[in-house]
Amino acid sequence: MLGLLKQTRPAPSLGAMPATILAALALAAVIGFCVAPSRAEVPLGTDRATVQLAQAAPSATSGSETDAIDAVLSGYYNSFGRDSAAASAFYGEPSLIVTPNQLISLSTRTDIEAFLDKAAASLKRGGFSHSTLIDRRIKLLSSTTALCGGVAIRMKTDGTEMERTGFTYLLQKGSAGWRMHEIIPTDVDKLISAD
Repeated sequence: MLGLLKQTRPAPSLGAMPATILAALALAAVIGFCVAPSRAEVPLGTDRATVQLAQAAPSATSGSETDAIDAVLSGYYNSFGRDSAAASAFYGEPSLIVTPNQLISLSTRTDIEAFLDKAAASLKRGGFSHSTLIDRRIKLLSSTTALCGGVAIRMKTDGTEMERTGFTYLLQKGSAGWRMHEIIPTDVDKLISAD
């Protein structure tokens, strides 16, 4: 998938990056990383109730916030590779894809959907069927910002495992609820610890 990640816009200067992204990156460097086992499998199949739940603005309690964030990730993983329009609804605008070699800025919903289409098409050439996100670790940074790390297990159409890849997501809560604004492929042994 990293071969797919073509920079669509020049990388923004640090002054142009949203403050929440800079804060999340700084916090990630300060808090350290560890591995804590858990298994929260994501069910297969997209359903509108999950999408609506994930899009609803959650209440202020930390349990409700982590449940709402979990619903966003579940909805995203349920729709990724099946329906890019539905999957793009779990992203905020703008969104960033941060790889070891480049920063990809996706300014509009159309950009996000096109990126997801391209990523899914590349995976499907290798036999991709669907993904699940396990070992989810949610860390609330504030009442409107959170990090979530986990391991994506990509499965083939024949039911065998294709690969496991770690990811860290930066989410922000706005009037439409929690949305992903940044995705960072992450070494599995470097995933964040949960709250």
